[in-house]
Amino acid sequence: MKILKYISAMSACVLLASSCSMNDPANFDDKDAFVSFNSKNFSIAEESDKVLEIPVLLTSLSGISSTVDFEITPVESAPAVEGKNFKILNSSNTLSFTKEAPTQFIRIESIDNDTFDGDVQFLITLKNSGVNIGEASTATVKVTDNEHPLMFILNTYHTSAASYFSNRGSFEWDIRIEKDATDNSKVWIANLEPYFATNGLVAPDYNYFYGFVSEDKTEIRIPVGQAIGYKDGDNDVVLAGFTGSDPDDSEELEIGGNIIISIHDDGNRLVIESAYGVASDGWWNLMFGNQTLTKK
Repeated sequence: MKILKYISAMSACVLLASSCSMNDPANFDDKDAFVSFNSKNFSIAEESDKVLEIPVLLTSLSGISSTVDFEITPVESAPAVEGKNFKILNSSNTLSFTKEAPTQFIRIESIDNDTFDGDVQFLITLKNSGVNIGEASTATVKVTDNEHPLMFILNTYHTSAASYFSNRGSFEWDIRIEKDATDNSKVWIANLEPYFATNGLVAPDYNYFYGFVSEDKTEIRIPVGQAIGYKDGDNDVVLAGFTGSDPDDSEELEIGGNIIISIHDDGNRLVIESAYGVASDGWWNLMFGNQTLTKK
């Protein structure tokens, strides 16, 4: 604790010394004006008439007029093709800035092509400007495919249920099903465990488990033993489950076993068939099975 206080005090001194420097502060003038994106990552869903506007800002002291060109290139690992996955709505690949309009927009429309290509990406690079080009000179745009074979369950579900342990009480919370980046049979279940979720330990840093959808798309199978991301001393708190819905009338699953979520009504309703919970040396929480999740 003394070391932390010492570091904090030293940091304060450094900041104070900087603010009280006898040197004149550096002046920003229009020779330092620059153009840049305000973010390096953007995303647009593959839907008809879906338009993404990407802001590009010219930063200057007094407000000046200038231009910048932008160039489109596909990302080699998952290339988005102009004319197939998206189109640029700007009349040219040049943006013009004025004092009155220092922010301009690159307008992108996604194309719903009715084929499953997976998520694809392209780069937009700023170049050939009349001012400096800032550090955020390249942005990545992801076009998310809406023909994913598991799209019908990739959603947020609402549920409420009581804990097996009376002192834990009841919970009401959301569980999110997300696709895997590379495996079309694999999904990620965000915030499955309610005790941790309602205490702020949420996905993707905590409470984020993978599962596999059966070939007939009737079940999600979640392997037990996955760590929730929290340690109980030196031990990981891990996902556990039972062979049935009532822990008192069934056996605890061994490693290699799966918690089963059944899929109903074209994905509008899911049912966690197995009793499940999280444990380390003992149980942190335990939920009964036959728990219904309703698509929001």
